[in-house]
Amino acid sequence: MTKTWLALLTVVTVVAGVAPVHAQPPGPVKVAFLGSLSGPFTIWGVQVRDGMKLAIKELNEKGGVLGRKLELVERDDKNSPSEGVTAFRYLVEREGVIAAGGMISSDVGLAVSREAEAARVPFFMTMSGSHAILKRSSRFTFRTCLVAAPMNMQPAAALIKERKYTRVAAIIADYGWGHAFREAFETLIKPLPGVRTQLEVAPVPERDFTPYLRKLQGLDPELIIAMGHPPGNTTITRQAVELGMKALVIGSWIPAEMTMQRVGELAFGRFIDYTCADYESPGYQRLAEQFYATYKRFFEHNAFSGYVTVKMVADAVQRTRSLDPKAIAEAIRNGKFVQEGYGWPISYTEWGEMKEATPIIYTYEKGTPRGNINPGATWRLRVIFRSPPLRPYVPAE
Repeated sequence: MTKTWLALLTVVTVVAGVAPVHAQPPGPVKVAFLGSLSGPFTIWGVQVRDGMKLAIKELNEKGGVLGRKLELVERDDKNSPSEGVTAFRYLVEREGVIAAGGMISSDVGLAVSREAEAARVPFFMTMSGSHAILKRSSRFTFRTCLVAAPMNMQPAAALIKERKYTRVAAIIADYGWGHAFREAFETLIKPLPGVRTQLEVAPVPERDFTPYLRKLQGLDPELIIAMGHPPGNTTITRQAVELGMKALVIGSWIPAEMTMQRVGELAFGRFIDYTCADYESPGYQRLAEQFYATYKRFFEHNAFSGYVTVKMVADAVQRTRSLDPKAIAEAIRNGKFVQEGYGWPISYTEWGEMKEATPIIYTYEKGTPRGNINPGATWRLRVIFRSPPLRPYVPAE
């Protein structure tokens, strides 16, 4: 084709109002799962990956994007920042992915986000809640489920006000995530009128929380905020019940099946947690039944986050008619994505924090789940509180 004809084709395309598709190698459009498929966050990572696979299957059955099939490329970050960075570079430079998602670890998320910003390729985090990950200059890193750590205390404060609690305790882990919660606890919970508080700090690998819980018995808390100690959530709950404490324990976005495996019936009406899935909506029900039929597992919020990540990327591709990662990131950052059954519409600040997050708090109860979302289970989830919209966290720099 001569330069003259190429120029004419470009003019005709623009006049017709159709943006030219960004040049890509022939073959499927590649999206990456980059997260934990081994190590302590495996149960989170497998769920996210399979949620992404469900979305790709659904999209491909409808023709893919821009007439091309989608393909999921998987990489295990092995819960290692260096491994995550190496994997991300490979995915971008060798596989040609247009986006990557599924990150769980905050430490790995921090390292990979810097690489994503440099490469200018969209990177989506399911967990990775450290408030240090996003900077005001971030343009290619996005949260999809878990909000920045300090934002999680806002729904807790709203719950305390609604239920008129007057005695609230917290147990945090002695590391960055835990201390972010300490700051939020002291800013949002301690000043509440008429509320007495107490906070205890435990090592990250702690397995016996009995000494810390005994220190709290004098307060006789109505609510124990354990979200600042993710590894201890289930143990704190079990040991609090064993000590005869009556407090509700609120966790930190722990997978539901993990909670039931580790706490069992002691969780009924005693352990409450956050989710970005609206477990009581018909839209969630339909997807959960499809997910169980395919993977024989319960469809919890990590899987839903993976599903939404792929659907959001595909939507941006269709709207921009481009496979250019920069165009995709801009469309996502400036748009809004609504998925039936998800906890809230997804829209973003300039730096990738969710603007409309309204976390849902649920508890566990004995009973048979509705429909075919978890056949054979003797437990189900019940929503007890819907948070008002959260104020997005603004990075210091």
